[in-house]
Amino acid sequence: MITDSGQRRGTMPVALLRITLGVIIAVTWFDNLDKGFYSASGLEEYLNSLFDENGNGSSLGFYKSFLDSTVIPLAGPYAVFQLVAELTMGIGLLVGAFTRFFSLVAALFFFNLYLLYFGGVEWIWTYVLLFVSALVVFLGYGGRKLGVDERLYESRGESPYGLVW
Repeated sequence: MITDSGQRRGTMPVALLRITLGVIIAVTWFDNLDKGFYSASGLEEYLNSLFDENGNGSSLGFYKSFLDSTVIPLAGPYAVFQLVAELTMGIGLLVGAFTRFFSLVAALFFFNLYLLYFGGVEWIWTYVLLFVSALVVFLGYGGRKLGVDERLYESRGESPYGLVW
């Protein structure tokens, strides 16, 4: 039986899952950087290809409408935000810094990818596995073992509302 304090200390398996997610996000970030996804035109082309019949063929029309009205008109600033957010999230998870915050952001990020690819040709269950993995890292205090959060917890105690480290 895991006590409350034992759970809040993190475990080695959850830390390994956190590190794995950090590596996945960082490697994908470098790949996306190479492909030009972090530019206005690259992001717009990528998002449009997801719903194109010759591309992925995603089927969530309401999500396409949301992207067309909200994200694509601001593709330039959004691409810069995406570049910084993905890199910061990957590094944070990799080193275990502010893990509870970054694992929640990662869960939302992976859920977004699930919606983007839903109904298309890509196997969407990858994003379900990544989403659940990010939630496990959040619930298991993944940064408090082999991470910066371990030191933060020891020196400062619990983070504000328990949502940062």
